Amino acid sequence: MAGPDPISRRLRRLFAVLDGDGDGSVTWADHRGIVDRYAAGYGLASDDARIRALERAYWELWLGLLARAEPGRDRLSEDEFVAAHRSADYETDGPNVLERLARAIFRILDTDGDQRVGADEFAAYLTVWGVSCDAGPVAFRRLDLDRDTFISQREIARSLRAFHINNDDLDTPGGLFLGVR
Repeated sequence: MAGPDPISRRLRRLFAVLDGDGDGSVTWADHRGIVDRYAAGYGLASDDARIRALERAYWELWLGLLARAEPGRDRLSEDEFVAAHRSADYETDGPNVLERLARAIFRILDTDGDQRVGADEFAAYLTVWGVSCDAGPVAFRRLDLDRDTFISQREIARSLRAFHINNDDLDTPGGLFLGVR
């Protein structure tokens, strides 16, 4: 019998990242922990506009997941989390959610404000998440879809969408933007 499809396997990895306390469920506080990690890693205050935008994007994503769960829930088990993501239509209903998340992530990564993320900015990002710098060049090349030696907001959005909807690659690099290594 075949194992779960790549999307479900990636979502289970994401669940493990979010469930930092290992209690077998994720809540808004777990999602907020990802926002806090970005803030701490980049030395940004919680009232910084970039962090507030990231928090809003994660909040919208979280509310969308809860809307697909049993009414009245404030936490999701791993199976509920995967099912909620799988029932979200990120191609028609949810592209705006992923676009806003990509925009918020991009604004944080683009530390020099030149509207593109270079290899040095990406390496700094990997350091925030504890990803080996050895993996950086390969991931960067996979994310740089137009091969212009920079990562654009559009490329981040495409990688997030691929993480959620492409059924062909277990290790799609979009997971890096969600904390999945």
